[in-house]
Amino acid sequence: MANKTGLGFSDQISSLESKYQQALKDLYTLLTPIQRLTISRHPNRPTVLDHILNITDKDKWVELYGDRAGYNDPAIVTCIGSIDGKSFMFIGHQKG
Repeated sequence: MANKTGLGFSDQISSLESKYQQALKDLYTLLTPIQRLTISRHPNRPTVLDHILNITDKDKWVELYGDRAGYNDPAIVTCIGSIDGKSFMFIGHQKG
Protein backbone atom coordinates (compact mmCIF):
# COMPACT_ATOMS: atom_id res chain seq x y z
CA MET A 1 0.00 0.00 0.00
CA ALA A 2 2.90 2.36 0.67
CA ASN A 3 4.09 1.94 -2.91
CA LYS A 4 0.67 2.84 -4.32
CA THR A 5 0.04 5.89 -2.15
CA GLY A 6 3.60 7.06 -1.66
CA LEU A 7 3.08 7.10 2.10
CA GLY A 8 5.55 4.96 3.99
CA PHE A 9 5.35 4.72 7.73
CA SER A 10 7.91 1.99 8.35
CA ASP A 11 10.50 4.48 9.68
CA GLN A 12 8.03 6.01 12.12
CA ILE A 13 6.81 2.57 13.22
CA SER A 14 10.38 1.39 13.83
CA SER A 15 11.12 4.54 15.81
CA LEU A 16 8.00 4.14 17.95
CA GLU A 17 8.74 0.46 18.58
CA SER A 18 12.25 1.37 19.69
CA LYS A 19 10.95 4.08 22.02
CA TYR A 20 8.38 1.66 23.45
CA GLN A 21 11.02 -1.00 24.18
CA GLN A 22 13.25 1.58 25.88
CA ALA A 23 10.36 2.95 27.97
CA LEU A 24 9.41 -0.59 29.02
CA LYS A 25 13.01 -1.34 29.99
CA ASP A 26 13.24 1.90 31.99
CA LEU A 27 9.93 1.18 33.71
CA TYR A 28 10.92 -2.31 34.89
CA THR A 29 14.37 -1.11 35.97
CA LEU A 30 12.88 1.40 38.40
CA LEU A 31 10.37 -0.90 40.13
CA THR A 32 10.48 -1.35 43.87
CA PRO A 33 10.62 -4.88 45.31
CA ILE A 34 6.93 -4.82 46.25
CA GLN A 35 6.00 -3.69 42.73
CA ARG A 36 8.02 -6.59 41.27
CA LEU A 37 6.21 -8.98 43.59
CA THR A 38 2.85 -7.55 42.55
CA ILE A 39 3.67 -8.08 38.87
CA SER A 40 4.90 -11.62 39.47
CA ARG A 41 1.60 -12.48 41.18
CA HIS A 42 -0.67 -10.76 38.67
CA PRO A 43 -3.72 -12.95 37.87
CA ASN A 44 -3.30 -12.49 34.10
CA ARG A 45 0.34 -13.62 34.09
CA PRO A 46 0.84 -16.73 31.92
CA THR A 47 0.81 -20.02 33.82
CA VAL A 48 2.78 -23.18 33.17
CA LEU A 49 -0.26 -24.66 31.37
CA ASP A 50 -0.36 -21.64 29.05
CA HIS A 51 3.28 -22.25 28.13
CA ILE A 52 2.76 -25.98 27.66
CA LEU A 53 -0.23 -25.38 25.38
CA ASN A 54 1.80 -22.92 23.31
CA ILE A 55 4.84 -25.14 22.77
CA THR A 56 3.24 -28.57 22.34
CA ASP A 57 1.49 -29.93 19.29
CA LYS A 58 -2.19 -29.07 19.54
CA ASP A 59 -4.39 -31.88 20.91
CA LYS A 60 -1.28 -33.98 21.55
CA TRP A 61 -0.91 -33.63 25.31
CA VAL A 62 -2.46 -35.33 28.33
CA GLU A 63 -2.46 -33.93 31.85
CA LEU A 64 -1.72 -36.42 34.62
CA TYR A 65 -3.46 -36.17 37.99
CA GLY A 66 -2.87 -37.47 41.50
CA ASP A 67 -0.14 -39.37 43.24
CA ARG A 68 0.16 -42.94 44.51
CA ALA A 69 -1.94 -42.10 47.56
CA GLY A 70 -4.80 -40.83 45.38
CA TYR A 71 -4.44 -37.14 46.14
CA ASN A 72 -4.10 -34.30 43.65
CA ASP A 73 -2.15 -31.09 44.26
CA PRO A 74 -3.56 -28.39 41.94
CA ALA A 75 -0.33 -26.37 42.28
CA ILE A 76 1.78 -29.05 40.55
CA VAL A 77 1.10 -29.74 36.88
CA THR A 78 2.37 -32.84 35.11
CA CYS A 79 1.57 -33.82 31.58
CA ILE A 80 2.87 -35.75 28.61
CA GLY A 81 2.93 -33.90 25.31
CA SER A 82 4.62 -33.92 21.96
CA ILE A 83 6.70 -31.33 20.17
CA ASP A 84 7.36 -32.01 16.48
CA GLY A 85 6.35 -35.64 16.98
CA LYS A 86 8.67 -36.31 19.94
CA SER A 87 7.16 -37.05 23.36
CA PHE A 88 8.14 -35.06 26.43
CA MET A 89 7.19 -35.04 30.12
CA PHE A 90 6.34 -31.63 31.56
CA ILE A 91 6.35 -30.83 35.27
CA GLY A 92 5.66 -27.33 36.50
CA HIS A 93 4.25 -25.15 39.25
CA GLN A 94 0.79 -23.73 38.63
CA LYS A 95 -0.87 -21.05 40.71
CA GLY A 96 -2.87 -23.06 43.14
